[in-house]
Amino acid sequence: MRAKDREFINAEGGWRLESMLRRLGAVTGLVPWLRPGQSYSDLRRTAARLRNGTIRVIDPRVSPTLLADIIEKAVAQELLVKTIAMEMLEYRHLVAEFREKYEAERVRRSVAGFHRLKKSPEAKDPESKVAQKVRRIHRKRRKEMGRPGKGKK
Repeated sequence: MRAKDREFINAEGGWRLESMLRRLGAVTGLVPWLRPGQSYSDLRRTAARLRNGTIRVIDPRVSPTLLADIIEKAVAQELLVKTIAMEMLEYRHLVAEFREKYEAERVRRSVAGFHRLKKSPEAKDPESKVAQKVRRIHRKRRKEMGRPGKGKK
């Protein structure tokens, strides 16, 4: 991987880490996690109903506005965690793209080097070390590509 690409990936990773830590640091208090499968819009409507008195709380010691605040904070907490997880996945895909690009470039250069070696004058002599190396590389590439050798079908 080129130094420029590594610098970009490191800078991007550092920026994303700082952003994640800044957002997690802004959270003042944690609230209980929501049960899986609950709709955020349903929870927001429930909080609004608690605030305007449509829904009454069974326990008179619990304030409906406090309960509505807790529900809204729980929704915000879940959304924060989801957005951070999505950004981490985006970063993983970015790094994977750079690695795939680098690997494809490396393979292309390797194949080009093989073809240059094959066309060299030393490779024409069957007894030379270069010709032996060309044959060895050719066999290895043929095996990797899944082509059968002579007589094997």
